[in-house]
Amino acid sequence: MQAVTGSLNTKIGNRIAGVLGYFGESRCYFWYVSLALLVTAVTSYTNFGHNTGDEYSQIFEFAGYKLGFVSHGDLRLEFGNQMRPTVQVWMVVAVYRFVGLFASEVNPFLVSYLISLLSGLLGLISILIFTKAFLHRVQLRYQRWYVIVSFFSWLVLYTNPHFNSDNIAGHLLLLAVGLLYGKLEALRPSRILVAGFILGLSFSCRFQVGFAILGLMLWLFIATYKERKTAQWCLLFISIVVSVLLFNLLSDFCFYGKLVCSAYNYYHQNIALGIMDRWSGVSPWYSYFFMVAMYLPFGPVYVLATIYFFIKYPLDILTSIIGLFVLFHMLIGHKEVRFLMPMLGFMPVIIIVSVEDLASRYKWFAISLEKTASVIWTVNLLACVCLLAPAATELGGWRYLYTHYSKPTLVYFNVSVNQRLLFYKRKSLQLLNYRSGDPTPCPSGHNVLIAMNGNSLETKPEAPLVYTFFPLGLAKLLPSFIVRAIGHFDIYELKNIETLETPGPTLDQSIAPTDSLTSPRM
Repeated sequence: MQAVTGSLNTKIGNRIAGVLGYFGESRCYFWYVSLALLVTAVTSYTNFGHNTGDEYSQIFEFAGYKLGFVSHGDLRLEFGNQMRPTVQVWMVVAVYRFVGLFASEVNPFLVSYLISLLSGLLGLISILIFTKAFLHRVQLRYQRWYVIVSFFSWLVLYTNPHFNSDNIAGHLLLLAVGLLYGKLEALRPSRILVAGFILGLSFSCRFQVGFAILGLMLWLFIATYKERKTAQWCLLFISIVVSVLLFNLLSDFCFYGKLVCSAYNYYHQNIALGIMDRWSGVSPWYSYFFMVAMYLPFGPVYVLATIYFFIKYPLDILTSIIGLFVLFHMLIGHKEVRFLMPMLGFMPVIIIVSVEDLASRYKWFAISLEKTASVIWTVNLLACVCLLAPAATELGGWRYLYTHYSKPTLVYFNVSVNQRLLFYKRKSLQLLNYRSGDPTPCPSGHNVLIAMNGNSLETKPEAPLVYTFFPLGLAKLLPSFIVRAIGHFDIYELKNIETLETPGPTLDQSIAPTDSLTSPRM
């Protein structure tokens, strides 16, 4: 019995040692991973909400529609054009219904937190797998910095928990590349199938990632052809196709109720018809150099290191993946820096390998490297302050409404379209269009509030201000351009019945439904 127990303990110990020594026999990064987990758990709460409009309007709002509390008329144009993939929508629906198993009323903020936490965990796993796969390409003296930059650059920490398609597709792409490259010389069919399904899921989240997958597949085809292992490439290709059929076509069929090719619809609307360029504007091909460089302190390093890496290693797998992805995005007229976010996880190895080469070739570079790294890391730590601020500043008002008003509530709503986050609305809350000076009847048995766009120039209500995004008069102290740049709304309270025992009649009995902001729009 003792021998069996000792053998079992040895096996468990070996597995733990394998995890702790994940990055090599001589180094252990357990505490780095633990710290990254802690930061993810905290920032999933402090940096709550969507950091792009599409993350809310085309994922959470679509999920709200499927769950039955967001009407068809409240959805964006993309829903009618059936041009958005829905696999992430189903993920939100799944988490929402899972939470519903343990509560009579689902707290949407808990759902949002869990999704952010799971997104962050996916990001950490993808970084872990990818970093291990490419660690052998980094000199021993730089390996610790390679891991630190991979986990703790402020932009990685900021974006990891967010559930937008650019971010999730990037996590999945990074994970798949790490799985393939880590065992490139002895790929098992099971690993190929898993990587292929992950790549297909990545494409199903963000169609533009197909450019990076194309670069990966071209490089792998040449590599397997030289080694006479093209059967592996064919298996990977087939698994990607099956994955796309499952996570894109079948997912969209279940959501839209008919066979839909959202990838083609996306191309037709945004590229063939040029709707995206007309609505959002176009930028010259070189704009991405400046857009990326603005994200200090690593932005300029991303640009310069990538250019150097492409020149020095033109046939590298990373050059093929990143090069095709960036090239196609340069050719597209409308440009946003978030479109390049799927490449963020590849940047640390690009930077470290480039730094190694330059330090070995130029003495002045090696001498100044330590001081330069100290300055960059100091700025990086200062930038981490942004992790404590909400990504979606409008959510503060919605959280206040959800937390403080559980009984029937009427809100006279005077905010912008982008602040109408109906996924976070209680069923007992009704929104009515309102302009300053309009009558504000207060039906019995209801909380009655006015929500005003914080940047509105209209006359503020003469009622107690119960919520504002800027506490302690901070809005008057900050420069006006900062206040205007932050989307938020203030809440004024006309009537509060939360302390009363007996609720009044339903809102539908006292307010005409045609006035409701949540009724279908024309």
